[in-house]
Amino acid sequence: MLERRPFSARRASVCVLLGAAGCADQAAPRPSLPSVAPATQPTAAFQLTGAEVRPMYREMLAVDLGTVARVATARSIDIRQARERVEAARGRYESSVEAVLPVIAPALTYQHLEGANQNANGSLAFTNFNNLLPAITLQWIVNPGRIYYDIVASKRRLEASGQQEQAAELDAVRAAAVQYYDLMLAQARVAVARRAAAEAEEALRLTNLRAKAGAGLPADEMRARAFLAGRRQDLLLAVNAFYQASVALTVTLHLDPVVTLVPSPTQLAQVTLVREDLDIDHLLGMAVQYRPDLKAARILLAAAEADKGAVVWGALGPQLQAAYTYGGLGTRGRFQTAGIHEQQRASPSAGFALGLSTFGNVKTAGATLRSAALDAERQLEEVRAGVVAAQQASLTNAALVPFATEQVQSAEEALRLAQANLKEGTLLLLDVLQAEDQLDAARLRYADAVAHYNQSQVNLMAALGLLEAQRLTPESPPPATTPAPGP
Repeated sequence: MLERRPFSARRASVCVLLGAAGCADQAAPRPSLPSVAPATQPTAAFQLTGAEVRPMYREMLAVDLGTVARVATARSIDIRQARERVEAARGRYESSVEAVLPVIAPALTYQHLEGANQNANGSLAFTNFNNLLPAITLQWIVNPGRIYYDIVASKRRLEASGQQEQAAELDAVRAAAVQYYDLMLAQARVAVARRAAAEAEEALRLTNLRAKAGAGLPADEMRARAFLAGRRQDLLLAVNAFYQASVALTVTLHLDPVVTLVPSPTQLAQVTLVREDLDIDHLLGMAVQYRPDLKAARILLAAAEADKGAVVWGALGPQLQAAYTYGGLGTRGRFQTAGIHEQQRASPSAGFALGLSTFGNVKTAGATLRSAALDAERQLEEVRAGVVAAQQASLTNAALVPFATEQVQSAEEALRLAQANLKEGTLLLLDVLQAEDQLDAARLRYADAVAHYNQSQVNLMAALGLLEAQRLTPESPPPATTPAPGP
């Protein structure tokens, strides 16, 4: 059974986990982001030659990863909404600061009295007169403690909204980069499917020649035709998947989905963004320090604490009031007519306003503060889990790439031997088709391993809070060193 700790201890533990510096000074500037990129890049790459596709409708647009990241930062609706929330928080902060200043209230009052009126001694008098009272009032009503905590809370929310804007930018870059690699993977699958269809056409041509020469069986020809039909279907599905990936990326980039996006690089290269010598404890510490959403959760916790202070001081603190009115009084009646005469009034006061609702308001503020602490704890757990998951995915895909490379090389050699034996008449066409299937599967595994490795690296950089558009591309892309499909 989990032990239920008091709120003060739980909040203190959250502050320790999130970083002592953050709980001490929420307005500290964002620290410079460290470099975690390796000195050299892997050499694995998948050639995309022969993967050309036609535009869905009218236009094609070639993009690269750097352009995609910059466009996502500039055009993302989520980022624009986050900026508007910053402006709203700035307006609330300015409003809380301006609440300290007095209120100026100009007024012009006209009064008509006719008939019975009461004198100061209580007797009645019958009169008929008109009054004109122009005035301007300077009024100041403030609860010092509540005003202070309101300003602190609104300032903290402004800082939190700024961190949330950075988090929105980071997530937009991450989503765009992941979808870009989805697009490249779809293009690689088109290349594999096109190569498979070409090989199936060649197999059918050779089968027809063997059948005409009397060295082949009709069943071989039918099998080759069925194999070609299946590969053509695979090619159509691969092209459609490419189009769907393009549409998904245009939505993220806020572009016209009618435009077909095509990766401009000619190879899907393995890119390492986080070097492998960083242990998990170091990575978790970096995430706690640099993740903007964690900073936002920490700052919102401080804002909730200030809100509770505002509620307590609003109920128990003194309320100060002061008013100064400068104006005039003019009258026109049966017995006296006078022009506007100067009139000044001043009234300072102080008091308390206590009510039973205070206890309920304090209870609500306390529950809100504890809820903010739990949100910070949950955010911390999600960040830690994201770092661990991204690193494990990166390590797994990094280990898959060499095996996938070996599989492609072995499958290509097996196909070469099968084709040679077919020409010698020691193997059947079915054996060749099976070898081609194995080679196509190996190529797809290799492309999947490289693309998913790059995506896991992007997710790991985002989980650390270090992802920026300029960090996505290495200085120079590595050359392709593994056999890959091409015409």
